[in-house]
Amino acid sequence: MSLVYIDGNDLVRSIKAGCIKLEHNRDSVDLLNVFPVPDGDTGTNMYLTLLSAVKEGEKNLNQPLSKVARAVSMGSLMGARGNSGVILSQIFRGFARTLEGKEKAGAMDLALALKSGSQTAYEAVMKPVEGTILTVIREIALACENEARKDSDIVATLLAGIATGYSTLEKTPSLLPILKEAGVVDAGGQGLIYFLEGVVEGLAQEKEIELSGYREKMAPAAGERVNKEDIKLEFQYCTEVLIKGGDMTVDDIKDHLRPLGDSMLVVGDEELVKVHIHSNHPGKVLETCLQWGQLSDIKVNNMLEEVHEHINNWDNISLAVNSNPAKKLGLVAVGVGEGIIEVLKSLGVDEVVEGGQTMNPSTEDLLNACNEVNAESVIIFPNNSNIIMAAQQVVELCDKQVMVVPSKSVMQAITALIAYDPAGEIAEIAAAMIEEMEEVKYAEVTYAVRNSTINGLTINEGDIIGILGDEITVTSSSPEDALLKLLELMVTKDSSLITFFYGDDTDEADAVKIRDVIAEHYSDCDVEYHYGGQPHYSYLVSVE
Repeated sequence: MSLVYIDGNDLVRSIKAGCIKLEHNRDSVDLLNVFPVPDGDTGTNMYLTLLSAVKEGEKNLNQPLSKVARAVSMGSLMGARGNSGVILSQIFRGFARTLEGKEKAGAMDLALALKSGSQTAYEAVMKPVEGTILTVIREIALACENEARKDSDIVATLLAGIATGYSTLEKTPSLLPILKEAGVVDAGGQGLIYFLEGVVEGLAQEKEIELSGYREKMAPAAGERVNKEDIKLEFQYCTEVLIKGGDMTVDDIKDHLRPLGDSMLVVGDEELVKVHIHSNHPGKVLETCLQWGQLSDIKVNNMLEEVHEHINNWDNISLAVNSNPAKKLGLVAVGVGEGIIEVLKSLGVDEVVEGGQTMNPSTEDLLNACNEVNAESVIIFPNNSNIIMAAQQVVELCDKQVMVVPSKSVMQAITALIAYDPAGEIAEIAAAMIEEMEEVKYAEVTYAVRNSTINGLTINEGDIIGILGDEITVTSSSPEDALLKLLELMVTKDSSLITFFYGDDTDEADAVKIRDVIAEHYSDCDVEYHYGGQPHYSYLVSVE
């Protein structure tokens, strides 16, 4: 018996079944990541995006199809994680647009809705690339449209699309050389086909489908409330100052300030230096800085007092926000690792959304963070190329003015934040930050999670690899050796500052040793190192 029409409840049931199908296969989709690094999360991102779509759809059961489709579209957008999740949300957006005003849909309606979804997804991507999920959904929609002209059966129409989807998926390596070199098909395209297979399975059965019991690998939840009496800070005062002089050296200033605290950042030139340090004696910090010149923009914050104030106001956040006038501009950044988060906050970031390589925050996570900031406008630092599209969705969703500085690494964000000047309009500030961060080279040291061939490099599971910008350029037997090899590619005669953060799997003793080696080898550069605490990545490094 053929299926000629579906209603809103059918749509929810089928998407739920598609979500489950992808859940069963998401680990294999994750493994299709082109880079063999521990952040292959395309399957997970698509699954969590679908899970959010299902939850919104279920709130609208027994409603007209068009209303359900809109709810599913909004749910997918709010839950979108990573580029694959955002593209999937745009497919649902175009899908819902075509079903507007309909209480039920036939095979041709669904085919045209998929076609609209494909077109909307293409339009959402600034530079569409063939050989990706975009190619797969376009060909699936075309096949569905051709089949619907011959057959009114919805299941037959979708099966025709899936068959074409598989043949298109097999061609993705020939369309995208990096897939061919890595020996994989496109992960997003494969995830989409798994989803559509589940959709067909859901439509072919009438019984209700339960999602309970399926994994929901969400971002880490906030911890228990902390008693302020339990909080201990080794250094209590965050001290910032600008030194204006005529003959300063950053190394000399750092040598004098190092005994006074930690989390030190000293950057600048012989005429202007910015100092940031956590210390128990801010007066000594300022007195020490005076020997080099005049001081300005002095800021001393009692961090323990700020923590206590935050805890006291935990249950009365809205009152606190209402009683304090909103500042003009706030900052939101994505980061992971105790040290990374601390540095971001010390440089003025109001809200840090925890996430990154192995767990991309959703559009909703970023939207909530922007809403939490007591500011009229907000700048977002995604700090990962796979989070930029999700961040860009917040621009339309947030009531505040939001702009995205498309940082691909936290190292870019730190460079932009050090030079951050809050004066001016948000567009001017964002443009200045983008210009600043484009001057920095950044790289990462991690390990391979599977055998692969990338950029002519033969990589075995467990190998240490170095990623310069967006390309794997180095393999090595140790993280420290990989870091040195990366610096050989990054440092030029014009370079003046090398900064690296070591991760939670790296001993400080190793970090100190490699810092000394780098300082000796690149004697013309200032070398700074900090504890980042980031998982999976032994070192994050930048060169300016």
